[in-house]
This record gives sequence, C-alpha cells and structure tokens, in this order.
Amino acid sequence: MWQKKPLLKDDDIGMDIENTTILVTGASGMIGRHLVKSLLKNGYSVIGLARRETELRAEIKNYKTYVVDLADREALEKIYADNNITHTIHLAALAHTKGVIDLSEAAYRQANVINAQNVFEAAKNTNVLFISTVDVYGFTKGVVAAETEVHPISIYGKTKAEAEEILKKQGGKFSIYRFSPVYTEEVKRDIQKRYYLKYPNWAYIIGKGSEYEVLNIDKAISAMVDWVATKPDGMIRVIKDENRLETIKVIEQERKEGRAKHVLHFPRWMVLAGYGVLMITGRNKYTYLLNKAVHPLRSE
Repeated sequence: MWQKKPLLKDDDIGMDIENTTILVTGASGMIGRHLVKSLLKNGYSVIGLARRETELRAEIKNYKTYVVDLADREALEKIYADNNITHTIHLAALAHTKGVIDLSEAAYRQANVINAQNVFEAAKNTNVLFISTVDVYGFTKGVVAAETEVHPISIYGKTKAEAEEILKKQGGKFSIYRFSPVYTEEVKRDIQKRYYLKYPNWAYIIGKGSEYEVLNIDKAISAMVDWVATKPDGMIRVIKDENRLETIKVIEQERKEGRAKHVLHFPRWMVLAGYGVLMITGRNKYTYLLNKAVHPLRSE
C-alpha cells in the first residue's frame, strides 16, 4: 500500500531513501519503464505518469501510477499537491516517429515545450532532472561541451532546446542531461540508422568505418538513479557510453546473427563530396542527417 510520508527538509533531499518520492513522466516509455523498475529496486517510492497504463500496477509497494495528459496543468498541480514529491525526472517527449500519426510542428511543440513547461511549473518545489538530447547541438565540428552554443536543426532538437531554456529561466534545483542515442539489446532503432540503409538486410559502411557516441539503457538508468542521491547544481551534462559504437564491428555481429545480408561500402571522399554538394541547399533536416555521418558528434 502507498504510504504518505513526511516532507523532507532541503538538506535531507536525496539523502534519505525512505523519505524520497520520485515522480517520473513518460513512465510507460522505453526508458521510463526501466527507470521506474530500477528506482523501486533501489528502495525509492515512485509516482509514474503516463498517457496509458504501465505494466507496473498500483498494488506494487511504493508505486503509484497516474494516467494523465501533461497538457492538463490542473491535473498535474493536483498530483503534486496530493503527494509529497521530492524529485521529478521528466522523460516524456515526442521523439520517435514510429507509430506516431501527428508529426506536425504543433505536435512537437505541445509535447516537448508546452507540456515540459507544465511539468516544470508543477515541480518547481522539487529537485528536477530534465532529460534532453545531444540533437540540440545541431551541426558540429570538434568537441562539444555543456557550454557549447547550440544550433538545433531538427524540430525535435529545437523543441528540446527551448524546453531547456524554460527550465533554466525558471531556476530552482535542477539538472539537465543531454542523452546520446539510447538503445537496448531489443530496441536499437536510434542507432541502427547509423549503419543500416534498410533494416534488417541493407547495411552500409563509410570508408574504414565510423564511430558514434551512443548510450546503453543501463548506463542511462544508472545516471538517473545516481542523480537522485545528489544535489542538483543547474549544470548540463552529456551522458554517453565510455566506448563508441564501431560500425564495422556492429555489422560483423549483425551478419553472424543473420542480418545485414548486403553491405554497401561508400568511400569517405564520395560521402564528403556529396555532403558538400547537398549543403548548397542549406542547413536543413536532410543535410543534418548526412552531417551526422560526416562529422559524428564528439563530446567532452
């Protein structure tokens, strides 16, 4: 059964597991499901917000779930008023296009900007962790850091960058984590585009192979769980695996498992030349995709 706990003093937040209650938005998503389970396993009380029922039910000890639309500000404020929430991890966003009907700019703005602002305002008296994306950097050369000026190109990157600014202007106790592309052993769609033209049969290699910064779900979850035990410092951090994804090694493994039956090899000079020609059209979502192959992101 859920037990209401006494509010914490500022000095105690994040230090007393028994009296820490974490609200997670996007609790039914790929990352959210794993995060909720890990937080519960670590002894925390968790409130999950989602637009649909999660696989975890309300009868689980120390877990409460709400099916709620984050556009409903009054519903959010009531949830915070009815529960002694100490921490908020905002994961919910419109990111993946698979199975999504409305991919208009208005839909992205609602999900990633307006809904985020609703959450930030409702959570202003808690510690807030906002999960953003490295897509906010846009076109990059060289090594980026938290203080690197962002120039997002995709609507996803633009709306996440705008949400970051909203949180920074609001102030309070917060952290911002920019995630590299996240994958699990079962779900790899965020990284497959970096070595597949058409999954599961047509793979590609540029030159002698490329290396990309990616983020395994386990490391992503560990970073968020560890954050709960810290005091937010208003800093931005890039979260990534220690080792980069090497396309040649990945494709070799894919072939052993019966995929990547056809592998196309593109000389790097050819890709660079094509990129230069395409850039005549300007910096747009098409040139941005090719930019990721020509100049893979490198962060501190």
